[in-house]
Amino acid sequence: MSLSLYPWQQSCMEAWFHNKGRGIVQVVTGAGKTFMALSCAHQLDANYQGKLKIRILVPKTFMVSQWKSFILDQHELFGIERQDIGIWYGLHKDPPDRKVMLYVINSARLSFSRHLLADLAEGTPIMLIADECHHYASEENRRIFEFLPEVPSQALSRLHTLGLSATPQTEGFEQVLVPSLGPLIYAYGFSEAMHHRVINNCTLYNISLPMATEEQLQYEKYSIGIRRLISRLHLRTTGSDVRELGQFFIRIRKLTGDADPLVARRAKQLIMLLYKRKALVYEASARVECAFQIITRLDPNSRIIIFSERISQTEMLYELVEAQWPGHVGRYHSKMGEVARTRALQRYREKEVRILVCCRALDEGFDIPAADVGIVLSGTSTERQRTQRLGRILRRAEGKLVSSLFYLYLDGTVEDHALFAESIEDVLEFDLQYVGQPHGFAHPVYDQLASRIVSQEIDRGMDENKIAWLQQFLQLGQLRTDWLLDADVLAQRVKNSHSQVQRNYWMCMVRMARTR
Repeated sequence: MSLSLYPWQQSCMEAWFHNKGRGIVQVVTGAGKTFMALSCAHQLDANYQGKLKIRILVPKTFMVSQWKSFILDQHELFGIERQDIGIWYGLHKDPPDRKVMLYVINSARLSFSRHLLADLAEGTPIMLIADECHHYASEENRRIFEFLPEVPSQALSRLHTLGLSATPQTEGFEQVLVPSLGPLIYAYGFSEAMHHRVINNCTLYNISLPMATEEQLQYEKYSIGIRRLISRLHLRTTGSDVRELGQFFIRIRKLTGDADPLVARRAKQLIMLLYKRKALVYEASARVECAFQIITRLDPNSRIIIFSERISQTEMLYELVEAQWPGHVGRYHSKMGEVARTRALQRYREKEVRILVCCRALDEGFDIPAADVGIVLSGTSTERQRTQRLGRILRRAEGKLVSSLFYLYLDGTVEDHALFAESIEDVLEFDLQYVGQPHGFAHPVYDQLASRIVSQEIDRGMDENKIAWLQQFLQLGQLRTDWLLDADVLAQRVKNSHSQVQRNYWMCMVRMARTR
């Protein structure tokens, strides 16, 4: 059976082989990195008449089962049997002579090097796939590459390396990853993947949230203290660039060990205030309230993933949503037992639940089926985390046309007012405001069009009762992407409606599409 590849996968394979089977690939989550990597291995194995051994390195234990399942699911294409796959982590250590070996880095730093050197000494060609390769540049993890200087020069041509990541650029990229795995040979971003219909189109909503009066007063109190301590410590930060802020925090931490006890004490006080202010921003009461209101306004069949930074916040929203839609929501966080976490993911995969509320744990590596909607309840300022979260909702699925991502931020604070510093081509972006109940949301672009339609009908003499219904249906579409669809597509949905309520809603969306 021949391989069916996306054009980007074919181009990426060609670039990797052109670079003699070495290099790092930067590809967005959900575009098919795993399939591309195994396709490279399949072709390389054919070049070596079936003698290739494949060594896959992963940073987290759960990724072992995902890789193994994916390989077995593609058995007819790649011809790899269950008995050909070995695992090496914790107490589970299969014989390392199998065709495919999956290693978790924490358990494999020493064994991995020993196994590869032994295989190369026997003349065996090796392909090393380093999944989520940005992990391997840290001081501890980079030890996995210490075997490379020991590889005999005549064996180097038989060692092939492929680094995979949506975000490979990290501290140590040039110093560790490039010398070990090869240069960046291919990049495939959100815009290209959307344009080629490899992943879904996306609409991004940046929603500003109000602070409660008590929160606002406390925030200002923390900020005054922070500014005073920064001045006394003669520190300076000139912007909000993540790398610059990272260096700023490193300087503060160094000062906590200063020989001058006054300087050390002030640095510790500054760190404490910064953490307290950060916690206040993350835990603002409007976040859970706003997220709940978003969910109530979405299509009741939407599949939703909610990302949070706090377990308490995750639990609070879970309880609210579960009370509203019993049996339709799952939760996932580190304080749950392993069985409960596994069951939560299984229920979401098998569509027993359509809403999954999680705390950080799903940011990277987890193979989660396509979601229609993502809600960033709270999040860090790291571009890596934000890229992973967007990728979670962009996987293509049958019948899914446009994905939505809602990013909630606290107005009047240091929190970023947009999910990404720079706009992504082909991602439609709107700035909204949550004004609390009963008014809900202000969506200037949508509201202006909706107001125009209502005014037109009032001028035509529509009675008050029908105007009220019209406003209700228009409000229902405010946080959905239906009005962005082509008018002809929406007209077909009018015809396919199963009830008068559905028909009226889709007729309103047709009006919105034609008005815009």
